[in-house]
Amino acid sequence: MHFFISDAHIRTDESYRARMLTRFLHENKAKMTDLYILGDLFEFWFEYNIVFPKDYFKTLATLYNLIQDGKTVHYIMGNHEVMIGRFLKNFGFVVHPEQTTVNIDGKTVYLAHGNKIDRRLWTSLWEKLLTSKINHALYRLIHPDIGVFLAQGIAYLSRKQRRNPNLPKMFEDHARAILKKADIAILAHSHIPDFKEYPGNKFYLNIGDWVSNFSYGVIDKGKVSLKYYRR
Repeated sequence: MHFFISDAHIRTDESYRARMLTRFLHENKAKMTDLYILGDLFEFWFEYNIVFPKDYFKTLATLYNLIQDGKTVHYIMGNHEVMIGRFLKNFGFVVHPEQTTVNIDGKTVYLAHGNKIDRRLWTSLWEKLLTSKINHALYRLIHPDIGVFLAQGIAYLSRKQRRNPNLPKMFEDHARAILKKADIAILAHSHIPDFKEYPGNKFYLNIGDWVSNFSYGVIDKGKVSLKYYRR
């Protein structure tokens, strides 16, 4: 079975959503073959050369154990991943670009976080700020204790910006265009779970988030579904 999650925005391993995610992965490990993370697993991710936030250690260890057990963990970058480098790849993650197409159970599946669809002013400014190589170089000069604290705070404010009420339609329209060439389109970013089936056995799935909905997607033997984790 192929599982799809996104937008957990984990700030610390001791948070409720981090503990829920750990339980979920443990409970579904036996039947899981692949896990796809469609961005924003953490509130903020920036790879330093020799350090990483200790508050993410347990979550990363859980994912590493999945890999050690023979599961494939895929990572598609979101808008809270400032820079993914060698660390996650050396960890065993299969790191994909911001959007990619894969074959699952004979189906062509388009995967993207979806932030490129959201063209609000704040979203565009946030993207320019985080993708600037000059800003990357300057950020590296800040002590990690201060840098991570500041970055998580700014990322939190970004996430709390008022959502565009048109996002669900914008995402569905984008998916319908993608489905002219793909069988399944899976997006995230909006934090709004959505599932649509179209003629020709085509599917659009927005996997929502792991902040309030605890929603996720599954592809099992070609069947697509949107599910919710409840404890």
